[in-house]
Amino acid sequence: MSYTYKNKTYDSLFTLAKDMYLFSDEMAKELRSENLVSFLKEKDNEKYEKIKKLYLLSIPDDVFVFKASYILNPYMSLRIKGFCFDSYEALGKTMLAYGPGLDPVLLELVRYQLISEQMLSSDYAKDHIDIYNQVLELENLSDSSLAYFSLGYFLSKKTTIVFNGVEYKDIYNLTYFLCKKEKDLGTLGSYLAFSPLLEAYSKYSTEEEGINNYLHLCQELDKSEKTFAEFLDKKRKGLTPTLNSK
Repeated sequence: MSYTYKNKTYDSLFTLAKDMYLFSDEMAKELRSENLVSFLKEKDNEKYEKIKKLYLLSIPDDVFVFKASYILNPYMSLRIKGFCFDSYEALGKTMLAYGPGLDPVLLELVRYQLISEQMLSSDYAKDHIDIYNQVLELENLSDSSLAYFSLGYFLSKKTTIVFNGVEYKDIYNLTYFLCKKEKDLGTLGSYLAFSPLLEAYSKYSTEEEGINNYLHLCQELDKSEKTFAEFLDKKRKGLTPTLNSK
């Protein structure tokens, strides 16, 4: 028995699973259709019964198709709704590429703990238990935006900042260019001080001490823009900026 979809004929569950992410919206409905259900039952009724249990879950269609595809083929690379990654590093880089925004599809990977789920299903976790545990810990952060960027940095191993499509090598360069465009430094400082992107960056950056001072200074902008100007001036002159407690 075979199954035909989008003018392509599938003879195995493994090849079907590899393509499901390409038609995520349609496949969510197709997985309940008589045609595909008959094919699944014929090929592997046990896997069909597992997919059938997913019908009862209150989850987005993208997540439903993701979970179903890994039931059919647990060893394929990570893929979800149009995204296919040949490595976790590539996933992390793509997540950060949207900063300071978040891609809604990749955010679903975080919110529904699908990265760690895929690591388990593919047996990656067996040989990389420390990485798996760290991913699971980050997925469990209460702030999903912070979890998103933290996972992006952890997986990609990047130490730069991508902000609105531009990559900055450190926090000083980012601030310098943003200040040239933004007249209301108080508002800018408040925004940056609570940015989940910069909070995640502070944990994985090589300039951890400097950025922690920087984030504190951002919060002080409403009180004193002069303090912020002094920070930038000291950084430009190669000095170590410190937080003025006044």
